[in-house]
Amino acid sequence: MHRTSLPLALSLFALAACSRDVPTTPRALASAPLFAKPSAQTLYAFSWQGGFQSDANHPFSTLAKPGDPFGGGIDADGVYLVLPPSAGGDANVCNEGSTTDPSTGSWVGESGDYTGLWVGHVTANVSTGKQGATTANFSFNAARSDGTGWIWLVLKGGTVSSTNGKLTLSFTNARGLISTYSTPTGSFDPRVGPFDSQDRCLTFSVTATP
Repeated sequence: MHRTSLPLALSLFALAACSRDVPTTPRALASAPLFAKPSAQTLYAFSWQGGFQSDANHPFSTLAKPGDPFGGGIDADGVYLVLPPSAGGDANVCNEGSTTDPSTGSWVGESGDYTGLWVGHVTANVSTGKQGATTANFSFNAARSDGTGWIWLVLKGGTVSSTNGKLTLSFTNARGLISTYSTPTGSFDPRVGPFDSQDRCLTFSVTATP
């Protein structure tokens, strides 16, 4: 019994030892997923004039689609904008034919004064419809630079023009909708007034310079 099992065991051992030296086909690893290459982007400096104005101490720039920064859209936090006394628009034009409460062309309202330096989230984009009509959207959700107050404004309607390589998004007598709990000096959370949700009639422009 021992004579027959020992050679068999030695044979199996030798076979196992040899098998460790035999190269094996490497296991195929899953390849990394393929992603579309990101499109090239250009660094643009953005400046505001009119009812919204840039702050010289806090310039704003961001990467955007080459030749069409507004088509790709701006969506950025930490943007500083100055609200001057005038919102730039003619309230008579904004209110004409409107059934909503009258808007005002001033950042100074009956419930407080929005003028000053604000910092927050800006979105701006332009799209062209099937009939060639341009739709421009803009929003500013922000607090004062000292952390007090809160404002959220959204509006539509604007034009895009190009001069010497600079693209400008312009709003003229556009009605800016102010959120109900906007407040010049209070806070959003907790909600402390005075609240001023009167719509603003705005005229301003945003220029993108590569």
